[in-house]
Amino acid sequence: MVDGLDAAEYDALVTAAETYRAALVVRLGGEAGLRTGEITRVAPRHLREPESGVDLAILAVPTDDAAGATETDGDPETDAAAGDRDGIDRETAIPASLAAELRRYAESASLGESEPFVDVSPRRVQMIVRETAERAAARTDGLVAPDVTPRDLRRTFARRLLVDRGVDPHAVREAGGWETLATLDGYLGPLDGEAIAEAVAEERAGPEDGPAARSAPTALGGFEALAAGDDRANPLAAVPEGVIESDRWAEAWVVRRLGDRDSVEIAGAAGVDRETLVDRGVDGDGPWRDAVAEGEPVATEGLPATAGQPVIAVPLRYRDVTHGALCVVAGGESSTSPVPPVSSVERREIAALGRCLGWAVTARRWRDLLHSDAVTEVELHTGDEGAFLARASAALGCRIELASTVAVDDDASRFYLSVEGARPQALADAVAGAPGVSDLRVIETREDGCDVSARVEGGSAVRTLTEHGATVRDATAEDGRVRVVAELPEGADVRPVADGFRAAFADARLASKESVPRSPRSEDSLREGVADRFTDRQWAALSAAYHGGYFDWPRGSTAEEVADAMDVSSPTFHNHLRKAQRGLLDELFEDGRRARRAGRE
Repeated sequence: MVDGLDAAEYDALVTAAETYRAALVVRLGGEAGLRTGEITRVAPRHLREPESGVDLAILAVPTDDAAGATETDGDPETDAAAGDRDGIDRETAIPASLAAELRRYAESASLGESEPFVDVSPRRVQMIVRETAERAAARTDGLVAPDVTPRDLRRTFARRLLVDRGVDPHAVREAGGWETLATLDGYLGPLDGEAIAEAVAEERAGPEDGPAARSAPTALGGFEALAAGDDRANPLAAVPEGVIESDRWAEAWVVRRLGDRDSVEIAGAAGVDRETLVDRGVDGDGPWRDAVAEGEPVATEGLPATAGQPVIAVPLRYRDVTHGALCVVAGGESSTSPVPPVSSVERREIAALGRCLGWAVTARRWRDLLHSDAVTEVELHTGDEGAFLARASAALGCRIELASTVAVDDDASRFYLSVEGARPQALADAVAGAPGVSDLRVIETREDGCDVSARVEGGSAVRTLTEHGATVRDATAEDGRVRVVAELPEGADVRPVADGFRAAFADARLASKESVPRSPRSEDSLREGVADRFTDRQWAALSAAYHGGYFDWPRGSTAEEVADAMDVSSPTFHNHLRKAQRGLLDELFEDGRRARRAGRE
C-alpha cells in the first residue's frame, strides 16, 4: 500500500510553512529523506555539487556522534551500521532548488560551514512539522492531515522517487538510509507480464533508443537560454532557439493574443519562419489559444499549423498574468517509425519552462524599469464592479487613495487605504461581500475620514498591473471610477499591459501615455541603496509596520496586530522587523562614515 503525501498534499504543506526555517524542515524530510535527528545535524559543509553536472546537489548526512546511534523516527527497520566515514552516514541527492534555498538561508543567517541549518532539538523539529501540518489542514479544508510527522515526510520522499519518478529502488534505499529493500516493498507493487516485457525492452534498447530515453530532459537548452541571457537578449526569442537544440523538437514558437481580437502575434520562433506559420493558419484555433484561456498545458497529435506533428502548448504565466503561449512541435518522422506523442515527463518539463519564461518576461520589465533614466507613464481608468474600490467610492460618495500594498503571500496582498468622506463602519459595509476582500482593519479615525487596511486576494487593478511588470505610482477611487497611474520602462510595449488590464476589467480604458524623465530622488533610487540588505520578508515586515501605524505615537497598530495581518507569528514579525531596522541604520551610519572619510582624503 502506497503511503506518504501526494504531490498536491506535499505542496500545500510546504506552502503552509510559517517561516523560512519551517519550510526547510519540511523539505529536508520530504525531498532529502532525512530523519528527525538528521535534520538538526546537516550544515553548509555537507552540501556539494555532483561531478556529473546533473541538475541536483549532494547532501552528506552526518552520524549522531553524541548519541552514538542513528535516529529512527520510529521506523520499524533497523539502520545498518554503515560505519563512520569521517562522521558521514550516507549521501543523498536533493533538488537544485532545495540546495539553493539552503545556501540562501545560510547566507542570510550568517551560518558558519559547520553550523546546522536547523539549530533546534529533534523534539522541536517534530513540533514544527506538526504545527505546519495543522496550519495546512486549516487552509486546505482537510486536504492535508493535521497529524503529519517527520516519518510521514520520509515516506513521502520514498513515494516521490519510487512511485512518481520510477527511480531505481537500490538508489532510493541508499539515499534514505534504509537497511533493506523490504521497507520499500509497499511502494513497488506487482507487475504483469506486459509491464515486465516493456521494462526489459527499455533496458535492451539502451538510453538512446527506447521509451526510457523520453524521460531524459529534452528542453534543457531552453532553460539554459534563460539562465545565460544577457541584457539585450529577448527571452521570447532566445528560449525557442534553445529548445530546438534537442533532436526531440523540430520547432518552437511563442504566440501572444492581441487583446480581445482574434489575431495573434508571433513573438519568437525557431525551426520555422513566421511567414510559414502564418500560412499554416496559426491565427486560427489551436492548442495555444486553449493554453492561454485555460492556463494549463495542452497537447495534440498534430494539426495543419504544426505540419501534422505532435505539439504541446503551455502558458507563459506569472501568478494571475498570462503573457502568451510557448508551442513546441515534435521532430520529424522516419520511414520506419512515427513521431511519438508528447510524454507526461515532457509535458511537465515544457510546462515548467513556460512558467519560468512567464516569470522572466515580468522580471525583465521590472529590471528595465529599475535601470531606466526615463519611464513611460500610463493612466488607466475603470468603473468595473469587480474593482471593489470603485464600488465603495460610488456607494459612499467618498474618495479613496491607495497608500501602499504589502504582499502577504502569492495569492493575497494587504492594501493600506486613506479614505476621505466616509467612516470605517460605512466602508466595511460597502465592501462586505466583495470577492476576495476581507479582514478590514482600522488604523486611524479622523473627523472627515479614516485610514484602514484590507486583505485582498486574487485580482485587483493594482495587482494586475504589478504582475505585468509595471510600478503603480498612484491609485485613487472617486465617484465609482478608479484611476491608476503606473510606470513602465521607456520604450516598453504598452499594449500587452493595457490588454491584460482590460482582460481583468471589461470597461477599462487607457486614458493617457507619455514619456517622462525619472526623478533622481525617486522611490526606486532610495530603495536601491538598501535593497541588498533586506530579504523579501524583512521588507514586507517593515512596510506593513510603517503603513499600519506601528511607528506612530500613539501607535495605530500593535506588533501583534501587524503580525496577524501578515499571517505570521509575533516573534517572526519582530525578527524580520528588527533585522530590517538594523539594515536601514547600517546604511545610514555606514554611509555617514564613508562620507566623512572621503572628506578627509
